[in-house]
Amino acid sequence: MGSMAVMGFAFMSCSKDLYDENAVNELQDATYAANFEKRYGKIDPNQTWDFTTGETTYSTVSSGSSTRAVASVADADFHRVEKVMTIQPEISAWVFENLPKGKDNSGKGRPFVMGVGKNDFTIVPLFQGCASYYWELWMHVDDMANGGKAGDMLIWSKGEGLEFRKSGSTGAFAKVGTGTNGMKKENGPFEVKAPSYTYDKLPEGSAMSFYLKVWKDYSTFQKYEKNPLDVNLQPEVTSSLTSMMLDVNCPIVPTDVPADYTATIIGCEDNSSTNSDKDYEDLIFMVYGKPVPPTQRVETVVVEKTKRYIMEDLGDTDDFDFNDVVFDISYDRQKITYFYDGDDVHPSRTTTTALNNIGTVRAAGGIYDFDIKIGNTVKWTKSSVASGITNTYAPYNPNYVIGTFDATGFNANSNNISVDVKFEDSSAATKKIYTIPFPEKGTAPKIVAVPAGTYWMTERTKVPTTWFTSSSN
Repeated sequence: MGSMAVMGFAFMSCSKDLYDENAVNELQDATYAANFEKRYGKIDPNQTWDFTTGETTYSTVSSGSSTRAVASVADADFHRVEKVMTIQPEISAWVFENLPKGKDNSGKGRPFVMGVGKNDFTIVPLFQGCASYYWELWMHVDDMANGGKAGDMLIWSKGEGLEFRKSGSTGAFAKVGTGTNGMKKENGPFEVKAPSYTYDKLPEGSAMSFYLKVWKDYSTFQKYEKNPLDVNLQPEVTSSLTSMMLDVNCPIVPTDVPADYTATIIGCEDNSSTNSDKDYEDLIFMVYGKPVPPTQRVETVVVEKTKRYIMEDLGDTDDFDFNDVVFDISYDRQKITYFYDGDDVHPSRTTTTALNNIGTVRAAGGIYDFDIKIGNTVKWTKSSVASGITNTYAPYNPNYVIGTFDATGFNANSNNISVDVKFEDSSAATKKIYTIPFPEKGTAPKIVAVPAGTYWMTERTKVPTTWFTSSSN
């Protein structure tokens, strides 16, 4: 992100934000810039305000926006229960024999999508390899919030609660950790203690897939936590929809799984580059249920990119929460359809269909009405579906959808979006409009483009300055 010193936002209190009768005259650019620099320092004249990297995401739906953020219980009404399971040594022995490290194991399973059934299901990490990459395991559920919208949930982070010891040993269990201290064949097989996560009340019939967010190592992830907008710290994504996870047909089921349940064991590859070893033993996890949600061959995948715009509407105080308008635009959207001729693993051909750009409004922390525009065209008006402050008080739901709109005409390179804020003025017969465009380079911003998984601030919680400083240099 270059030499930018800091970025901040001299914005208003959302419970009293936007305009009073004198706000339009007070809100001159010079005043706003002075407030900005007073709190956050001088702006680099070369600083731009688009922090996105064009990350591609994958889903199985053809409408809605598939963002990457932690889901909330409120909208999907799902429950998650955690407990520890014991995994017998036969599991790691099977991995060492059938998914040898450093070998191309891509022919030993198939890419997949699952369907959510009526009953609950449980996800358990069984085995962790020795790669240095750090990753998080996520689940993507289409129609999570109903109406064709998507939801994503963080299941497990590398090393979290996972312990192992050599089979037959009576010594203490060792923590697997976040680095290369994984389960090595020469030291195994292993008895494992693993966290398990049970989910219920997910929308029956929805498609469910999994993916890893992958960082170079744990220290890179720690930097990312402090500065999630640094383009040099963004994770790669490896998905079960893109042959980076396989249903590996393991015949062994951990003994802690009830006898009348069935299980599917999944092997994950954490390296999506051309030099990947494709061994699929970087993470092995299990999904079980009564019955387990069945794996199915991948028949359609929606490929898209998404930008999130977070903004302040006027900035007459200093709460800096930057949540008055939050919306996503998904663009470069395509639906890939796979056709199989008697082979569930390798499609014989594919077709690609272009899809319309989609806008999704996530939060509205200001009290005033507004229009979202692309170019000169109004695409969505807050008062058409909502009023007041929506989805910004803690705890908010990052998957929540206030409304959607057709984003035809959107240009990701120029960020040709703007927001017209409508405010009351007792001296005028009609509402006045204050137009906020995407900021020019080196100017004090009221709108910033961020990766789609970026969390916005709750009410009166300031945007951290670490978001907008480069920690990767």
